Amino acid sequence: MSSPSFPKRNDLVVATVKSVEEHGVTVSLDEYDGLEAYIPRSHVASGRIKDIRDFVKEGDKVVGRVIRADRRLGQVDLSLRYVSETEKREKLEEWKERNRVLSMLRLAAQRAGYRDLDSVSREAYERLGAYYKNPLDALEDVIYEGAEPLIKAGIDERLAEELKAIVESQLKPPIYVKDLIVKVVSYASDGVERVRRILSRGLEASGADVDIYTAGAPRYVISIRSRDPKVVKRAASSILRAMEREVGASDHLELVEERERRKRT
Repeated sequence: MSSPSFPKRNDLVVATVKSVEEHGVTVSLDEYDGLEAYIPRSHVASGRIKDIRDFVKEGDKVVGRVIRADRRLGQVDLSLRYVSETEKREKLEEWKERNRVLSMLRLAAQRAGYRDLDSVSREAYERLGAYYKNPLDALEDVIYEGAEPLIKAGIDERLAEELKAIVESQLKPPIYVKDLIVKVVSYASDGVERVRRILSRGLEASGADVDIYTAGAPRYVISIRSRDPKVVKRAASSILRAMEREVGASDHLELVEERERRKRT
């Protein structure tokens, strides 16, 4: 969903550096309509800071953690120290995806003849965010399902049809990934071979790109990939059925967990 009007303590935020001074850095928060925030010198980096400009310069895009948020005074303080590289990378990716979706929504609103493009695109983004975990997922679903996912999420039909045309011309389908975590045990004298055979039967039946690797025996991960979500779904069912047919009286097969994700390229 779109960001609330004011950040909360411990939130991760994307900011643009406006000015760098000896005692700290002033930034504008990209997700909060340019609301200003301050990064104290001690929170620019870990350890001793000889020259603050060795770490940040005007115009830099940074990810900070909110360490103080006073709505009444309109004051926000950030820390760059308390953000890991992984958190920074994921937050920037989330921010880029948000901007991409908003850009397509704005273009769709323009083509559909709406006047207040920003208001319409933000409201549509909120509706998608309330229906989907990630609004970009909704647009990707349009590639295979048409405008229906958008309309179900509450998007006006006129806007949905324009957005569908934009998505089809601008968006590549992601790689859909389904991980099956299975437990495979055999108490037969040739148990190791039996386990290998059960897993192999699943691989043969897939009809998609599949990797099988151990998650610490007797657990194994069967990772299925395709740009078509229907192929992934069919492959998962085929793999499990083939493995079940191979299970004998001395064997045990259990589906422990299923995980779904998307890889964007």
